Amino acid sequence: MKKENLLVFDIDGTLLDSENVHQTGFINALHAVGVEFVNTDWENYTHLTDSFIAKENYETDVNRGFSNQLLQKFEAAFLDEIKDCQVTEIAGANSFLQYIIKETNYAVCFATGSMLLPAKLKLERAGIEYDQALLEASNNYFTREEIVNAAIAKAKTYFKVTNFKRIISLGDGIWDVKTANNLGIEFVGIGSHNKEKLQQLGAKHHFVNFTVFDTSIL
Repeated sequence: MKKENLLVFDIDGTLLDSENVHQTGFINALHAVGVEFVNTDWENYTHLTDSFIAKENYETDVNRGFSNQLLQKFEAAFLDEIKDCQVTEIAGANSFLQYIIKETNYAVCFATGSMLLPAKLKLERAGIEYDQALLEASNNYFTREEIVNAAIAKAKTYFKVTNFKRIISLGDGIWDVKTANNLGIEFVGIGSHNKEKLQQLGAKHHFVNFTVFDTSIL
């Protein structure tokens, strides 16, 4: 089936019930590369991505520049911290994803603020079936907008589409809806934690999980 439209999936909190695993692993990985104090007031960061927050904390606490080599060391420590993690999908996530891939004219891609290797491990542990060529993470970008744009570009190449007629971002956090607004794309909220905040920021549709997702909005 020809893919004319696109769904952009966030991962942590959207496809995966993984936020506690992610945050604990993230903090411990920062400790492993020398950061003693980690500012966990996540919503007050300029960019909510692993690479940016790691850089901000390292440069503030250690008072040295955060190199790409150190970012790779941080990612390796992060992966080691979560290597034994147990992660489950948000209810109905994989079934919904396979339905979209096989039965609709929507392409899919994945844009996460997580580091790449931890993101892949979490998806694997939760049994999410996806193509790694459609996943973009924060290794090469500090901003969510850059990550989403890079994921969309990957989808255009993968599906041989010059321009998608409709692009919808699915996410659970206020940073997800803000990113969609900044990029001028549609947004659908997922999860129960931030429903009112997402609606206040313009989310017209919101579903607690994928078992109750109304596909008629697509």
